[in-house]
Amino acid sequence: MKQFGTWLLALLLAAFQPLSVAILVLMSVWTFNIIMGIAADKNAGNDFRFKKAFTAAKQLGFIFAVLFVISLATTGYDERELVFTIAKWGTWVVSLFYVTNIFRNAHSLWPRNKAIAFIYSFLTTEAFGYLKDLFKMRGGLK
Repeated sequence: MKQFGTWLLALLLAAFQPLSVAILVLMSVWTFNIIMGIAADKNAGNDFRFKKAFTAAKQLGFIFAVLFVISLATTGYDERELVFTIAKWGTWVVSLFYVTNIFRNAHSLWPRNKAIAFIYSFLTTEAFGYLKDLFKMRGGLK
């Protein structure tokens, strides 16, 4: 169900945002994901690994290659709006996955930060179950 919500949110964002915004957000979260990953590795006592950074660059290249192939495949049918919607949707989905990983790294950096823990938990679990358990621990909503 959580994945369905992610895909639905990406579809809504794709419907109302231009492609340039989606690509700018993707590049921003990709960069921030690398920075947070390096910080989390340093915090865990691991050294910087070029292979890991190169893998991140290859993944971003793959994302753009897939978007390019989708664009080529559908442009021949004169479906510009479909191309833009698919490209925006895919870009937003990948951005949401990067955001989840950013909060995973932030949670490992600052494990006592309740806001980061809540957002990470919200992104990775069923939100309503988490909220229900939270209220049970505080003595309300039995």
